[in-house]
Amino acid sequence: MSLSIRLSTSSDAGALSRLAALDDAPPPSGRALIADRDGVAVAAVTLTSGRVLADATPRTAAAVHLLRLRRYRLLRQGGRVARLSSLSSGSSPAPVAV
Repeated sequence: MSLSIRLSTSSDAGALSRLAALDDAPPPSGRALIADRDGVAVAAVTLTSGRVLADATPRTAAAVHLLRLRRYRLLRQGGRVARLSSLSSGSSPAPVAV
């Protein structure tokens, strides 16, 4: 079981909508970091507000923790969400040990 964290793209709209529906919430309007487990989006965190989209189960707790940590580090590095577009420069997401 591998977990990777990556920046959302326009093709992730369906996955973000599915995750938002778990909380009966609207899908996010901006960019998000997504945690993929074996190719399936299991959690996401919006970059601007930090809103978490995930099933509230122990299985997703580690993914949510890593997403929050990664968001914090990215925002701390650059200070602006707009500069994070460099994350989607075509490189594949790095796997995260869980």
